[in-house]
Amino acid sequence: MNSKSIKKKMIEALNRSGYLMESRIIASLAKAGYFIEPNQKIADSKTGKSREIDLIAELWDYEPEKHRKHKLSVSVRFVCEAKNNPNPVVLLTKLPFSPNIEVWAAIKEGRTGLFRNEHTDPSFQDLLLEKQSIFTQYCSFKPKKTGEKSEWVAWHPDDFNDDLEKIIYYSDEEVEIANDMNDDYNRLHIYLPVVILGGDLYLSEPGARSINLKKVDVGFYMHFGIRNDVHFLALVAFVTERHLLKFFEKTNGIAQHLEQQTIVSIESKEGK
Repeated sequence: MNSKSIKKKMIEALNRSGYLMESRIIASLAKAGYFIEPNQKIADSKTGKSREIDLIAELWDYEPEKHRKHKLSVSVRFVCEAKNNPNPVVLLTKLPFSPNIEVWAAIKEGRTGLFRNEHTDPSFQDLLLEKQSIFTQYCSFKPKKTGEKSEWVAWHPDDFNDDLEKIIYYSDEEVEIANDMNDDYNRLHIYLPVVILGGDLYLSEPGARSINLKKVDVGFYMHFGIRNDVHFLALVAFVTERHLLKFFEKTNGIAQHLEQQTIVSIESKEGK
């Protein structure tokens, strides 16, 4: 096998994998002014073995005069797994209303100072979701040969669930660390688990006799988990790679809005 053939096979293999996708995402985020922590290691909560998170990103927008004056910080850390899905991912089954499901508890927020006892109105959750639905199932597809025909089979990739558990666990751990801080700084630090898709994303809307599929760039999934015999909820954003910067920009805009709203409230109280 000559060197050209070897390179071709290497490129084809890399394109099918998620490695090049991760490199593209990291490069675009760095260019947009984000701090990125790639390939972060955590200890698996079930096995104790080391596992890897693809990347954690946070926008650097520190303004010394504003933040020092009010000892205030509202920020979002995006805890991300990149999936180079060759076939579409579909989010299914809208979350029905139940008084036993507290959606606000699915948002991973570290709170210190005035944020421990005061909540913004509207909340981060309200502004993030707006009128969007939350879904409770996901699936992808794989080919299945039946005689002469090639069909797709809907399936639930095992690695998706493992990766979801991983980024949610990391977010929960960081929230605990933030909540344990006992200084006089006012923090609202949001840790948002994100699945970045290299391929397409659809939302499923069941019709009377059929399924309606809507192609989108952002969808929200509610993860129901159990850890150490305790049930928990986690809101996870599914976002296509092509839309990632816009989604991050919008989400950071929410954090900046809440921060400014809090500053106005503090200054109003100080002026009385």
